[in-house]
Amino acid sequence: MGDGSKEQWLLVNPRMLIGLVGTVACYGWAFLMLGTSAFVPSASAASAAGGPHLCFVLGAMAALACTWAFSDFFSSRKRVQYVLALACTAAGVAGMWLSPSGTWTLLPAMLLGAGFGLIYGLYGEFVCLNFHMSIKTYVLGIFSYALAACAGLLFAGDDMGFPFALVFPVVAFAAYACVFSFFHLGRQPVVDRKTSDARNRVVWRSYLATATAGMAAGFGLGCLLSTESVHSGAYALTEVLVVGTCVFLLVDACRKNRVNETITMRFFLPFAAVVAFPLMFAPPALKFVFAALLLCGSLFPITCSLSAMCKHVALCDLSPIRAFSFGRLVCLAGIAVGMALAFCGFASAGMGGLTYETTSAAVVVVFMMLVIFSASFVMTEDNYPDEARIKRNEEEGAGEDAGSAKGGTPIRQLETVDGGGVEPAASEGPVARPGIFHIKCEIVARTYGLSNRQREVLGMLAKGRNADYITEKLIISSHTAKAHIYNIYQKTGVHSRQELMDLVENTDVAGAGDMLQDILHDRA
Repeated sequence: MGDGSKEQWLLVNPRMLIGLVGTVACYGWAFLMLGTSAFVPSASAASAAGGPHLCFVLGAMAALACTWAFSDFFSSRKRVQYVLALACTAAGVAGMWLSPSGTWTLLPAMLLGAGFGLIYGLYGEFVCLNFHMSIKTYVLGIFSYALAACAGLLFAGDDMGFPFALVFPVVAFAAYACVFSFFHLGRQPVVDRKTSDARNRVVWRSYLATATAGMAAGFGLGCLLSTESVHSGAYALTEVLVVGTCVFLLVDACRKNRVNETITMRFFLPFAAVVAFPLMFAPPALKFVFAALLLCGSLFPITCSLSAMCKHVALCDLSPIRAFSFGRLVCLAGIAVGMALAFCGFASAGMGGLTYETTSAAVVVVFMMLVIFSASFVMTEDNYPDEARIKRNEEEGAGEDAGSAKGGTPIRQLETVDGGGVEPAASEGPVARPGIFHIKCEIVARTYGLSNRQREVLGMLAKGRNADYITEKLIISSHTAKAHIYNIYQKTGVHSRQELMDLVENTDVAGAGDMLQDILHDRA
Protein backbone atom coordinates (compact mmCIF):
# COMPACT_ATOMS: atom_id res chain seq x y z
CA MET A 1 0.00 0.00 0.00
CA GLY A 2 0.96 3.64 -0.34
CA ASP A 3 1.80 4.07 3.33
CA GLY A 4 2.23 0.46 4.24
CA SER A 5 -0.36 0.69 6.98
CA LYS A 6 -2.82 -1.72 5.48
CA GLU A 7 -0.29 -4.53 5.51
CA GLN A 8 0.60 -3.57 9.04
CA TRP A 9 -2.99 -3.79 10.26
CA LEU A 10 -3.60 -7.16 8.63
CA LEU A 11 -0.41 -8.64 10.04
CA VAL A 12 -0.73 -7.23 13.54
CA ASN A 13 -4.43 -7.73 14.10
CA PRO A 14 -6.24 -10.21 11.83
CA ARG A 15 -9.45 -9.58 13.77
CA MET A 16 -9.64 -6.26 11.97
CA LEU A 17 -10.75 -8.33 8.99
CA ILE A 18 -14.05 -9.05 10.69
CA GLY A 19 -14.72 -5.34 11.03
CA LEU A 20 -13.74 -4.77 7.42
CA VAL A 21 -16.08 -7.53 6.24
CA GLY A 22 -18.90 -5.97 8.25
CA THR A 23 -18.17 -2.53 6.83
CA VAL A 24 -18.16 -3.91 3.28
CA ALA A 25 -21.51 -5.60 3.97
CA CYS A 26 -22.92 -2.36 5.38
CA TYR A 27 -21.97 -0.39 2.27
CA GLY A 28 -23.13 -3.21 0.01
CA TRP A 29 -26.48 -3.05 1.76
CA ALA A 30 -26.73 0.66 1.01
CA PHE A 31 -25.64 0.27 -2.61
CA LEU A 32 -28.25 -2.44 -3.23
CA MET A 33 -31.03 -0.39 -1.66
CA LEU A 34 -30.08 2.84 -3.39
CA GLY A 35 -29.36 1.45 -6.83
CA THR A 36 -31.53 -1.65 -7.25
CA SER A 37 -34.95 -3.08 -6.39
CA ALA A 38 -33.53 -6.12 -4.62
CA PHE A 39 -35.18 -5.16 -1.32
CA VAL A 40 -38.56 -4.64 -3.01
CA PRO A 41 -39.74 -8.15 -3.92
CA SER A 42 -43.07 -6.83 -5.25
CA ALA A 43 -41.39 -4.56 -7.81
CA SER A 44 -41.29 -6.10 -11.26
CA ALA A 45 -39.19 -3.24 -12.60
CA ALA A 46 -36.88 -0.66 -11.10
CA SER A 47 -39.21 2.17 -12.00
CA ALA A 48 -41.85 0.80 -9.64
CA ALA A 49 -39.59 1.22 -6.63
CA GLY A 50 -38.93 4.95 -6.60
CA GLY A 51 -40.93 5.59 -3.45
CA PRO A 52 -39.22 2.91 -1.34
CA HIS A 53 -35.80 4.18 -2.41
CA LEU A 54 -36.55 7.71 -1.29
CA CYS A 55 -38.11 6.46 1.94
CA PHE A 56 -35.00 4.39 2.63
CA VAL A 57 -32.86 7.52 2.30
CA LEU A 58 -35.24 9.53 4.48
CA GLY A 59 -35.22 6.81 7.14
CA ALA A 60 -31.42 6.73 7.13
CA MET A 61 -31.35 10.52 7.41
CA ALA A 62 -33.71 10.42 10.40
CA ALA A 63 -31.53 7.83 12.14
CA LEU A 64 -28.32 9.79 11.50
CA ALA A 65 -29.99 12.99 12.69
CA CYS A 66 -30.98 11.24 15.94
CA THR A 67 -27.49 9.84 16.54
CA TRP A 68 -26.04 13.30 15.87
CA ALA A 69 -28.50 15.08 18.17
CA PHE A 70 -28.14 12.52 20.97
CA SER A 71 -24.50 11.67 20.39
CA ASP A 72 -23.62 11.84 24.10
CA PHE A 73 -26.26 9.20 24.86
CA PHE A 74 -25.39 6.86 22.00
CA SER A 75 -21.61 7.23 22.39
CA SER A 76 -21.78 5.69 25.85
CA ARG A 77 -24.61 3.26 25.03
CA LYS A 78 -23.64 1.58 21.79
CA ARG A 79 -25.59 -1.55 22.69
CA VAL A 80 -28.78 0.50 22.69
CA GLN A 81 -28.00 1.86 19.24
CA TYR A 82 -27.21 -1.63 17.99
CA VAL A 83 -30.45 -3.08 19.34
CA LEU A 84 -32.48 -0.23 17.85
CA ALA A 85 -30.77 -0.74 14.50
CA LEU A 86 -31.47 -4.48 14.61
CA ALA A 87 -35.13 -3.95 15.54
CA CYS A 88 -35.72 -1.38 12.80
CA THR A 89 -33.99 -3.55 10.21
CA ALA A 90 -35.94 -6.67 11.17
CA ALA A 91 -39.23 -4.79 11.04
CA GLY A 92 -38.30 -3.21 7.71
CA VAL A 93 -37.25 -6.48 6.11
CA ALA A 94 -40.43 -8.22 7.28
CA GLY A 95 -42.55 -5.36 5.99
CA MET A 96 -40.82 -5.30 2.61
CA TRP A 97 -41.32 -9.04 2.23
CA LEU A 98 -44.97 -9.18 3.32
CA SER A 99 -46.29 -5.88 1.98
CA PRO A 100 -47.97 -5.73 -1.41
CA SER A 101 -46.67 -3.28 -3.99
CA GLY A 102 -47.43 0.41 -3.89
CA THR A 103 -47.57 2.69 -0.88
CA TRP A 104 -47.52 -0.27 1.54
CA THR A 105 -43.78 -0.60 1.01
CA LEU A 106 -42.99 2.99 2.03
CA LEU A 107 -43.07 2.55 5.82
CA PRO A 108 -41.02 -0.69 5.79
CA ALA A 109 -38.50 1.00 3.50
CA MET A 110 -38.21 3.87 5.97
CA LEU A 111 -37.70 1.44 8.86
CA LEU A 112 -35.07 -0.38 6.84
CA GLY A 113 -33.34 2.94 6.20
CA ALA A 114 -33.47 3.79 9.90
CA GLY A 115 -31.83 0.48 10.75
CA PHE A 116 -29.12 1.12 8.20
CA GLY A 117 -28.51 4.66 9.48
CA LEU A 118 -28.06 3.47 13.05
CA ILE A 119 -25.62 0.65 12.23
CA TYR A 120 -23.89 2.92 9.70
CA GLY A 121 -23.02 5.37 12.46
CA LEU A 122 -21.50 2.55 14.53
CA TYR A 123 -19.37 1.36 11.64
CA GLY A 124 -18.34 4.94 10.97
CA GLU A 125 -16.96 5.15 14.50
CA PHE A 126 -15.12 1.85 14.04
CA VAL A 127 -13.46 3.06 10.84
CA CYS A 128 -12.53 6.48 12.27
CA LEU A 129 -10.92 4.98 15.35
CA ASN A 130 -8.96 2.17 13.72
CA PHE A 131 -8.00 3.15 10.18
CA HIS A 132 -7.46 6.89 10.31
CA MET A 133 -3.80 6.81 9.27
CA SER A 134 -4.71 5.21 5.93
CA ILE A 135 -8.40 5.98 5.84
CA LYS A 136 -8.59 6.87 2.17
CA THR A 137 -7.10 3.54 1.13
CA TYR A 138 -9.54 1.67 3.33
CA VAL A 139 -12.56 3.68 2.20
CA LEU A 140 -11.79 3.02 -1.45
CA GLY A 141 -11.09 -0.63 -0.78
CA ILE A 142 -14.38 -0.95 1.08
CA PHE A 143 -16.27 0.74 -1.76
CA SER A 144 -14.60 -1.50 -4.36
CA TYR A 145 -15.35 -4.73 -2.53
CA ALA A 146 -18.90 -3.68 -1.69
CA LEU A 147 -19.70 -2.76 -5.29
CA ALA A 148 -18.11 -5.97 -6.56
CA ALA A 149 -20.18 -8.00 -4.08
CA CYS A 150 -23.33 -6.28 -5.31
CA ALA A 151 -22.57 -7.62 -8.79
CA GLY A 152 -23.79 -11.00 -7.55
CA LEU A 153 -27.31 -9.66 -7.90
CA LEU A 154 -26.91 -9.75 -11.67
CA PHE A 155 -26.58 -13.53 -11.47
CA ALA A 156 -29.04 -14.17 -8.65
CA GLY A 157 -32.18 -13.76 -10.75
CA ASP A 158 -35.49 -12.13 -9.87
CA ASP A 159 -36.58 -14.86 -7.47
CA MET A 160 -33.33 -14.86 -5.47
CA GLY A 161 -32.76 -11.10 -5.44
CA PHE A 162 -34.33 -10.52 -2.02
CA PRO A 163 -32.54 -13.41 -0.24
CA PHE A 164 -29.27 -12.30 -1.84
CA ALA A 165 -29.75 -8.73 -0.61
CA LEU A 166 -30.73 -9.95 2.85
CA VAL A 167 -27.28 -11.47 3.32
CA PHE A 168 -25.69 -8.01 3.55
CA PRO A 169 -27.50 -6.68 6.65
CA VAL A 170 -27.17 -10.08 8.33
CA VAL A 171 -23.39 -10.05 7.85
CA ALA A 172 -23.18 -6.38 8.89
CA PHE A 173 -24.95 -7.00 12.22
CA ALA A 174 -23.10 -10.25 12.96
CA ALA A 175 -19.71 -8.71 12.23
CA TYR A 176 -20.36 -5.66 14.41
CA ALA A 177 -21.34 -7.88 17.33
CA CYS A 178 -17.90 -9.50 17.04
CA VAL A 179 -16.15 -6.15 16.60
CA PHE A 180 -17.86 -4.74 19.68
CA SER A 181 -16.53 -7.62 21.78
CA PHE A 182 -13.04 -7.79 20.25
CA PHE A 183 -12.23 -4.10 20.50
CA HIS A 184 -14.14 -3.26 23.68
CA LEU A 185 -15.94 -0.42 21.92
CA GLY A 186 -18.21 0.01 24.90
CA ARG A 187 -15.24 1.22 26.95
CA GLN A 188 -13.84 3.72 24.45
CA PRO A 189 -13.30 7.25 25.83
CA VAL A 190 -16.31 9.45 25.05
CA VAL A 191 -15.92 12.98 23.67
CA ASP A 192 -18.97 15.02 24.60
CA ARG A 193 -20.82 17.00 21.95
CA LYS A 194 -19.78 20.41 23.28
CA THR A 195 -16.09 19.55 23.18
CA SER A 196 -16.41 17.86 19.80
CA ASP A 197 -18.16 20.85 18.24
CA ALA A 198 -15.53 23.22 19.64
CA ARG A 199 -12.76 21.17 18.05
CA ASN A 200 -14.48 20.78 14.68
CA ARG A 201 -12.52 22.51 11.89
CA VAL A 202 -14.76 21.60 8.94
CA VAL A 203 -16.06 24.71 7.16
CA TRP A 204 -19.56 24.93 5.72
CA ARG A 205 -18.21 24.78 2.15
CA SER A 206 -17.07 21.24 2.82
CA TYR A 207 -20.59 20.21 3.74
CA LEU A 208 -21.93 21.99 0.66
CA ALA A 209 -19.47 20.08 -1.49
CA THR A 210 -20.50 16.80 0.14
CA ALA A 211 -24.18 17.55 -0.41
CA THR A 212 -23.55 18.44 -4.07
CA ALA A 213 -21.65 15.22 -4.69
CA GLY A 214 -24.49 13.29 -3.06
CA MET A 215 -27.03 15.13 -5.20
CA ALA A 216 -25.16 14.11 -8.35
CA ALA A 217 -25.06 10.49 -7.21
CA GLY A 218 -28.75 10.57 -6.36
CA PHE A 219 -29.63 12.14 -9.71
CA GLY A 220 -27.70 9.47 -11.60
CA LEU A 221 -29.24 6.67 -9.51
CA GLY A 222 -32.73 8.09 -9.93
CA CYS A 223 -32.30 8.24 -13.69
CA LEU A 224 -31.14 4.63 -13.79
CA LEU A 225 -33.94 3.41 -11.54
CA SER A 226 -36.50 5.25 -13.65
CA THR A 227 -35.37 3.95 -17.03
CA GLU A 228 -33.79 0.53 -16.49
CA SER A 229 -34.63 -2.82 -14.92
CA VAL A 230 -32.28 -4.41 -12.41
CA HIS A 231 -31.13 -7.23 -14.66
CA SER A 232 -30.75 -5.22 -17.85
CA GLY A 233 -27.53 -4.86 -19.78
CA ALA A 234 -27.39 -1.20 -18.72
CA TYR A 235 -27.07 -2.21 -15.08
CA ALA A 236 -24.30 -4.66 -15.92
CA LEU A 237 -22.40 -1.94 -17.76
CA THR A 238 -22.97 0.52 -14.93
CA GLU A 239 -21.68 -2.03 -12.43
CA VAL A 240 -18.49 -2.46 -14.44
CA LEU A 241 -18.01 1.31 -14.69
CA VAL A 242 -18.50 2.06 -10.98
CA VAL A 243 -16.28 -0.82 -9.86
CA GLY A 244 -13.63 0.26 -12.35
CA THR A 245 -13.82 3.83 -11.04
CA CYS A 246 -13.30 2.72 -7.44
CA VAL A 247 -10.42 0.44 -8.41
CA PHE A 248 -8.77 3.32 -10.27
CA LEU A 249 -9.11 5.54 -7.19
CA LEU A 250 -7.77 2.75 -4.97
CA VAL A 251 -4.69 2.27 -7.14
CA ASP A 252 -4.09 6.03 -7.13
CA ALA A 253 -4.40 6.16 -3.34
CA CYS A 254 -1.91 3.32 -2.98
CA ARG A 255 0.65 5.02 -5.19
CA LYS A 256 0.80 8.77 -5.80
CA ASN A 257 -2.51 9.86 -4.24
CA ARG A 258 -2.92 12.61 -6.82
CA VAL A 259 -6.70 12.56 -6.70
CA ASN A 260 -7.08 14.65 -3.57
CA GLU A 261 -10.20 16.25 -2.16
CA THR A 262 -9.87 19.80 -3.45
CA ILE A 263 -8.78 18.87 -6.99
CA THR A 264 -11.54 16.29 -7.18
CA MET A 265 -14.30 18.73 -6.32
CA ARG A 266 -13.01 21.46 -8.61
CA PHE A 267 -12.98 19.14 -11.60
CA PHE A 268 -16.14 17.27 -10.70
CA LEU A 269 -18.53 20.22 -10.59
CA PRO A 270 -17.94 21.30 -14.22
CA PHE A 271 -17.95 17.63 -15.22
CA ALA A 272 -21.35 17.11 -13.59
CA ALA A 273 -22.88 20.02 -15.46
CA VAL A 274 -21.41 18.89 -18.80
CA VAL A 275 -22.52 15.27 -18.38
CA ALA A 276 -26.02 16.18 -17.21
CA PHE A 277 -26.69 18.52 -20.15
CA PRO A 278 -27.14 15.72 -22.79
CA LEU A 279 -29.86 14.16 -20.62
CA MET A 280 -32.21 16.81 -21.98
CA PHE A 281 -31.84 15.55 -25.56
CA ALA A 282 -30.73 11.91 -25.34
CA PRO A 283 -33.32 9.26 -26.26
CA PRO A 284 -34.59 7.19 -23.31
CA ALA A 285 -32.55 4.17 -24.42
CA LEU A 286 -29.29 6.13 -24.06
CA LYS A 287 -30.01 8.15 -20.94
CA PHE A 288 -28.41 5.46 -18.77
CA VAL A 289 -25.02 6.20 -20.36
CA PHE A 290 -24.93 9.76 -19.04
CA ALA A 291 -26.51 8.69 -15.74
CA ALA A 292 -23.76 6.08 -15.29
CA LEU A 293 -21.05 8.65 -16.08
CA LEU A 294 -22.57 11.06 -13.58
CA LEU A 295 -22.67 8.32 -10.95
CA CYS A 296 -19.04 7.34 -11.59
CA GLY A 297 -17.94 10.96 -11.43
CA SER A 298 -19.71 11.46 -8.11
CA LEU A 299 -17.65 8.65 -6.57
CA PHE A 300 -14.56 10.86 -6.73
CA PRO A 301 -15.77 13.59 -4.34
CA ILE A 302 -17.91 11.23 -2.24
CA THR A 303 -15.02 8.90 -1.37
CA CYS A 304 -12.58 11.78 -0.92
CA SER A 305 -14.90 13.75 1.36
CA LEU A 306 -15.70 10.63 3.37
CA SER A 307 -12.02 9.82 3.93
CA ALA A 308 -11.21 13.47 4.70
CA MET A 309 -14.00 13.65 7.25
CA CYS A 310 -12.95 10.41 8.97
CA LYS A 311 -9.35 11.60 9.11
CA HIS A 312 -10.51 14.92 10.53
CA VAL A 313 -12.29 13.05 13.34
CA ALA A 314 -8.99 11.42 14.33
CA LEU A 315 -6.84 14.53 13.90
CA CYS A 316 -9.00 16.68 16.15
CA ASP A 317 -10.29 13.99 18.53
CA LEU A 318 -13.92 14.58 17.68
CA SER A 319 -16.82 12.42 18.76
CA PRO A 320 -16.80 9.82 15.94
CA ILE A 321 -20.51 9.05 16.12
CA ARG A 322 -21.49 12.72 16.14
CA ALA A 323 -19.13 13.96 13.43
CA PHE A 324 -19.60 10.94 11.16
CA SER A 325 -23.38 11.00 11.48
CA PHE A 326 -23.62 14.66 10.55
CA GLY A 327 -21.27 14.33 7.60
CA ARG A 328 -23.20 11.36 6.17
CA LEU A 329 -26.51 13.08 6.93
CA VAL A 330 -25.47 15.93 4.64
CA CYS A 331 -24.45 13.48 1.91
CA LEU A 332 -27.74 11.58 2.14
CA ALA A 333 -29.67 14.84 2.03
CA GLY A 334 -27.99 15.55 -1.29
CA ILE A 335 -28.82 12.03 -2.52
CA ALA A 336 -32.48 12.54 -1.56
CA VAL A 337 -32.67 15.82 -3.48
CA GLY A 338 -31.01 14.29 -6.55
CA MET A 339 -33.27 11.23 -6.47
CA ALA A 340 -36.41 13.33 -6.05
CA LEU A 341 -35.46 15.44 -9.07
CA ALA A 342 -34.72 12.40 -11.19
CA PHE A 343 -37.93 10.62 -10.26
CA CYS A 344 -39.96 13.74 -11.04
CA GLY A 345 -38.36 14.11 -14.44
CA PHE A 346 -37.79 10.54 -15.64
CA ALA A 347 -40.23 8.26 -13.84
CA SER A 348 -43.47 9.58 -15.31
CA ALA A 349 -44.95 10.41 -18.68
CA GLY A 350 -45.20 14.03 -17.65
CA MET A 351 -46.32 16.28 -14.81
CA GLY A 352 -48.83 19.12 -14.69
CA GLY A 353 -49.93 18.55 -18.25
CA LEU A 354 -46.35 18.77 -19.55
CA THR A 355 -44.80 16.14 -21.79
CA TYR A 356 -42.07 13.73 -20.70
CA GLU A 357 -39.48 15.61 -22.76
CA THR A 358 -40.39 18.94 -21.16
CA THR A 359 -40.41 17.54 -17.63
CA SER A 360 -37.09 15.73 -18.00
CA ALA A 361 -35.45 18.81 -19.54
CA ALA A 362 -36.77 20.98 -16.70
CA VAL A 363 -35.32 18.79 -13.95
CA VAL A 364 -31.96 18.66 -15.73
CA VAL A 365 -31.92 22.47 -15.84
CA VAL A 366 -32.74 22.64 -12.13
CA PHE A 367 -29.98 20.13 -11.36
CA MET A 368 -27.43 22.07 -13.39
CA MET A 369 -28.41 25.32 -11.67
CA LEU A 370 -27.88 23.73 -8.26
CA VAL A 371 -24.48 22.41 -9.32
CA ILE A 372 -23.43 25.82 -10.67
CA PHE A 373 -24.64 27.49 -7.48
CA SER A 374 -22.56 25.09 -5.40
CA ALA A 375 -19.52 25.58 -7.65
CA SER A 376 -19.61 29.33 -7.08
CA PHE A 377 -18.87 28.72 -3.40
CA VAL A 378 -16.96 25.44 -3.27
CA MET A 379 -14.34 26.27 -5.90
CA THR A 380 -13.21 29.49 -4.26
CA GLU A 381 -10.74 27.90 -1.84
CA ASP A 382 -9.59 24.67 -0.26
CA ASN A 383 -12.32 23.25 1.92
CA TYR A 384 -10.94 20.19 3.63
CA PRO A 385 -8.92 20.38 6.87
CA ASP A 386 -5.63 18.51 6.74
CA GLU A 387 -2.62 18.01 8.99
CA ALA A 388 -0.72 21.03 7.68
CA ARG A 389 -3.64 23.41 8.12
CA ILE A 390 -4.50 22.10 11.57
CA LYS A 391 -0.88 22.42 12.69
CA ARG A 392 -0.71 25.96 11.29
CA ASN A 393 -3.90 26.95 13.09
CA GLU A 394 -2.65 25.48 16.33
CA GLU A 395 0.61 27.40 16.06
CA GLU A 396 -1.27 30.62 15.38
CA GLY A 397 -3.54 29.98 18.33
CA ALA A 398 -0.80 28.82 20.70
CA GLY A 399 -0.59 30.47 24.07
CA GLU A 400 -2.97 30.35 26.98
CA ASP A 401 -5.53 28.41 24.97
CA ALA A 402 -3.10 25.70 23.86
CA GLY A 403 -4.43 22.28 24.67
CA SER A 404 -7.90 23.62 25.45
CA ALA A 405 -11.09 22.09 24.12
CA LYS A 406 -11.12 24.58 21.29
CA GLY A 407 -7.66 23.56 20.19
CA GLY A 408 -8.55 19.92 20.18
CA THR A 409 -4.93 18.76 20.50
CA PRO A 410 -4.67 15.20 21.82
CA ILE A 411 -1.42 14.11 23.44
CA ARG A 412 -0.22 12.38 20.26
CA GLN A 413 -0.26 15.77 18.50
CA LEU A 414 1.48 17.73 21.26
CA GLU A 415 4.97 17.58 19.87
CA THR A 416 7.53 20.29 19.38
CA VAL A 417 9.53 20.67 16.20
CA ASP A 418 12.42 18.68 17.61
CA GLY A 419 10.13 15.91 18.83
CA GLY A 420 10.65 16.70 22.49
CA GLY A 421 7.00 17.05 23.36
CA VAL A 422 5.28 19.68 25.50
CA GLU A 423 7.53 21.09 28.12
CA PRO A 424 6.47 21.16 31.78
CA ALA A 425 5.76 24.38 33.58
CA ALA A 426 8.62 26.79 34.18
CA SER A 427 8.23 26.41 37.94
CA GLU A 428 9.95 23.04 37.69
CA GLY A 429 13.24 24.81 37.21
CA PRO A 430 15.60 25.61 34.38
CA VAL A 431 16.87 22.04 34.07
CA ALA A 432 15.89 20.53 30.70
CA ARG A 433 13.45 17.70 31.27
CA PRO A 434 11.72 15.23 28.98
CA GLY A 435 8.33 16.20 27.60
CA ILE A 436 5.08 14.80 28.95
CA PHE A 437 4.61 12.69 25.83
CA HIS A 438 7.94 10.90 26.25
CA ILE A 439 7.42 10.46 29.97
CA LYS A 440 4.13 8.71 29.30
CA CYS A 441 5.76 6.49 26.68
CA GLU A 442 8.52 5.59 29.12
CA ILE A 443 6.02 4.77 31.86
CA VAL A 444 4.17 2.46 29.49
CA ALA A 445 7.44 0.86 28.34
CA ARG A 446 8.60 0.15 31.89
CA THR A 447 5.18 -1.01 33.04
CA TYR A 448 4.90 -3.62 30.29
CA GLY A 449 8.58 -4.57 30.08
CA LEU A 450 9.36 -3.36 26.58
CA SER A 451 12.88 -3.67 25.19
CA ASN A 452 14.90 -0.63 24.15
CA ARG A 453 14.06 -1.08 20.48
CA GLN A 454 10.39 -1.62 21.31
CA ARG A 455 10.44 1.66 23.25
CA GLU A 456 11.56 3.47 20.14
CA VAL A 457 8.83 1.85 18.09
CA LEU A 458 6.28 2.61 20.82
CA GLY A 459 7.07 6.32 20.64
CA MET A 460 6.54 6.36 16.89
CA LEU A 461 3.32 4.35 17.06
CA ALA A 462 1.96 6.66 19.75
CA LYS A 463 2.55 9.56 17.36
CA GLY A 464 0.50 7.79 14.71
CA ARG A 465 3.42 6.61 12.57
CA ASN A 466 3.05 3.55 10.35
CA ALA A 467 5.28 0.57 9.58
CA ASP A 468 6.92 2.19 6.56
CA TYR A 469 7.93 5.26 8.58
CA ILE A 470 9.38 3.08 11.35
CA THR A 471 11.28 0.99 8.78
CA GLU A 472 12.85 4.07 7.24
CA LYS A 473 13.56 5.87 10.51
CA LEU A 474 15.19 2.95 12.31
CA ILE A 475 16.84 1.50 9.17
CA ILE A 476 15.36 -1.94 9.71
CA SER A 477 13.46 -4.33 7.46
CA SER A 478 9.71 -4.11 7.06
CA HIS A 479 9.34 -7.59 8.57
CA THR A 480 11.34 -6.58 11.66
CA ALA A 481 9.30 -3.41 12.13
CA LYS A 482 6.05 -5.34 11.94
CA ALA A 483 7.40 -7.94 14.35
CA HIS A 484 8.20 -5.18 16.88
CA ILE A 485 4.73 -3.75 16.44
CA TYR A 486 3.13 -7.16 16.97
CA ASN A 487 5.18 -7.80 20.13
CA ILE A 488 4.28 -4.38 21.55
CA TYR A 489 0.60 -5.08 20.99
CA GLN A 490 0.91 -8.46 22.67
CA LYS A 491 2.74 -7.11 25.72
CA THR A 492 0.45 -4.12 26.25
CA GLY A 493 -2.73 -6.06 25.49
CA VAL A 494 -4.05 -3.63 22.87
CA HIS A 495 -5.56 -4.58 19.56
CA SER A 496 -5.04 -1.50 17.40
CA ARG A 497 -2.88 1.57 17.01
CA GLN A 498 -5.72 3.72 18.31
CA GLU A 499 -5.90 1.70 21.52
CA LEU A 500 -2.14 2.09 21.94
CA MET A 501 -2.44 5.86 21.46
CA ASP A 502 -5.20 5.93 24.05
CA LEU A 503 -3.11 3.85 26.44
CA VAL A 504 -0.25 6.35 26.24
CA GLU A 505 -2.54 9.37 26.36
CA ASN A 506 -4.44 8.11 29.41
CA THR A 507 -1.30 7.18 31.37
CA ASP A 508 -1.32 8.85 34.79
CA VAL A 509 2.02 10.63 35.19
CA ALA A 510 1.25 11.95 38.66
CA GLY A 511 0.49 8.44 39.91
CA ALA A 512 3.72 6.92 38.61
CA GLY A 513 5.50 7.59 41.92
CA ASP A 514 9.05 6.28 42.12
CA MET A 515 9.00 5.27 38.46
CA LEU A 516 8.58 8.93 37.48
CA GLN A 517 11.49 9.95 39.66
CA ASP A 518 13.67 7.26 38.08
CA ILE A 519 12.72 8.43 34.59
CA LEU A 520 13.53 12.07 35.40
CA HIS A 521 16.80 11.03 37.03
CA ASP A 522 17.85 8.91 34.05
CA ARG A 523 17.11 11.73 31.60
CA ALA A 524 18.67 14.51 33.64
